[in-house]
Amino acid sequence: MTHHHPPPPPAQDSNQFHATCLDTYPPIFYMNDTSKAIVQLVHVYNKYFDPEGGGLVKLRAAYTFDAGPNAVIFCRKEHQLHLLAFLLRYFPTPTGASATYSNKPEMLTEGAAMPVEEELLRMGDATGRVSATNSHTGSGSTKQSLVGDVKMVYCTGVGDGPRVLGADEGLVNLTDGTPKPMPPKPAPVSRDASASAAAEDESQSQFKPVWVTSLEKTIKDNHRDMKELIKPTGPSIPSTYQMITGVIKFSALYVAFYGGLGLFEMAFRNFVSRPGRRGGFTRTSTN
Repeated sequence: MTHHHPPPPPAQDSNQFHATCLDTYPPIFYMNDTSKAIVQLVHVYNKYFDPEGGGLVKLRAAYTFDAGPNAVIFCRKEHQLHLLAFLLRYFPTPTGASATYSNKPEMLTEGAAMPVEEELLRMGDATGRVSATNSHTGSGSTKQSLVGDVKMVYCTGVGDGPRVLGADEGLVNLTDGTPKPMPPKPAPVSRDASASAAAEDESQSQFKPVWVTSLEKTIKDNHRDMKELIKPTGPSIPSTYQMITGVIKFSALYVAFYGGLGLFEMAFRNFVSRPGRRGGFTRTSTN
């Protein structure tokens, strides 16, 4: 009789989510071949340590996937290093990349050196993905084709769980339930800082096109004129006013230029095409 492990809640939810994505038309493929290989290896890992299917209590690892190919594997802290050693046999560290392949290089080195049961590796190889170091077959060869399928192994924890915050960490007064006042605003920028920022802007402006520099100067001038006109007493004028004044000035120039050009064209056509009439010129002939 074959015993099947009941899927842990994260894996079940993940499987149902991706099954729904595959059932759409056209189907959505979030998981790739590497994702599927990780799923099979996690099932192999659990089956090795609990061949009779003892339930969720005896499971050592669980997986979940969001809308993408990256696997999130859960396990207890006491099983973390052994699970990492097992997975590293199938997703080995690229040569010379031990410092960047994981956020914990020392754990990566320890996991790579940790022995893994030969029967467990045989079961993993039965999924179709051969482990990098075939110690159970005596070949000892490294399969370079496996390197690079996983870009990074990130090891982390779940934190210390829920805890009671102190009175100074809350956002509400415990006595009357009212919100605590907001923290004070940061101090205004000093003149020296403003001058250095202006100097930096000026140094960067030499790498900008002329039209960009001219447009920025126009917007700044309009902003300054608007501030003089309104004389705000509260916070400084938002950048929206800069855009509005720039658009207004540009629109006015656009209308004035093309409006004047249109009037000039009408007058010129009237002057040329209607000789002898009022508003044109009178042609004279000599006998």
